[in-house]
Amino acid sequence: MQNLIFWKKYRKSFNASELGRLHSVFPFERVAKAAGLSEQRLGRRNIFSPSAKIALMVLKAYTGFSDRQLVEHLNGNIHYQMFRGIMINPSFPITNYKIAIAIRNEMVSRLDVESLQKVLATHWNPYLENLHVCMTDATCYESHTHFPTDMKLLWESLKWLYRHICKHCGEVGVRRPRNKYADVARSYLSYCKKRKRKVSRTRMLKRRMIRLLEKLLIQRDGIHREYGAALRYTQDYRKRLSIIRKALVQEKEMFEGRKVSDRIVSIDRHYVRPIVRGKETKSVEFGTSVCSRDS
Repeated sequence: MQNLIFWKKYRKSFNASELGRLHSVFPFERVAKAAGLSEQRLGRRNIFSPSAKIALMVLKAYTGFSDRQLVEHLNGNIHYQMFRGIMINPSFPITNYKIAIAIRNEMVSRLDVESLQKVLATHWNPYLENLHVCMTDATCYESHTHFPTDMKLLWESLKWLYRHICKHCGEVGVRRPRNKYADVARSYLSYCKKRKRKVSRTRMLKRRMIRLLEKLLIQRDGIHREYGAALRYTQDYRKRLSIIRKALVQEKEMFEGRKVSDRIVSIDRHYVRPIVRGKETKSVEFGTSVCSRDS
């Protein structure tokens, strides 16, 4: 009887909370059905129904937690458990935080944005006002763009340049010049697999990548001087090459501890620049901005 009274109090506090109000207006069952989520078993216990999977992803976006933090809070926060529609035995908590990754991968493989938008629009129509007004975020998300790091930028430059050097040598029928690309590729793959990367290891690999990129540019320029008349370069090729040269100069300056203005953060989208502003979870975002105004 005492447990039932406590349970009713928890349920009442949950319904009065912001999380409870969000739960009351979100169509978990309909979204799960529209996404075609399965009842497949995740881990040792099958406690994730299709609607619970959707609720977990909504909860992750609401809290801004990492997968590990989300599972840890889920085990100890009864409101989070109510949001997902399950109760977790404290004696048998969820220990595998990778379950969140598995759910996210399943949703990505099945998600149809257009059908999902119809479900949400139909369900939320009674709650919406000013339906004639359209609002959009100021940031445009580009394709071929990911969170920028020096290592990713150098590796993309190396991979693109080495591929075209091999292509040029094949077109003119000469041997490829010798370099340490294969060794650096193996070292970079090993580096990416590390969960914790030492600063000394990062700096050492960055130095090798900068030197290799310099050598590849010298080898490419040598091929151009000797066989340039037999090779055809597109405008995109010339533009990408100039961006890589500029990125190399910037990376060398930053490696030596100097600040760089107008920093390149993407080889594919060279015009993308970081935007420093006050965000809830991140202090910096990057993307091209657009402004809309009523005409």
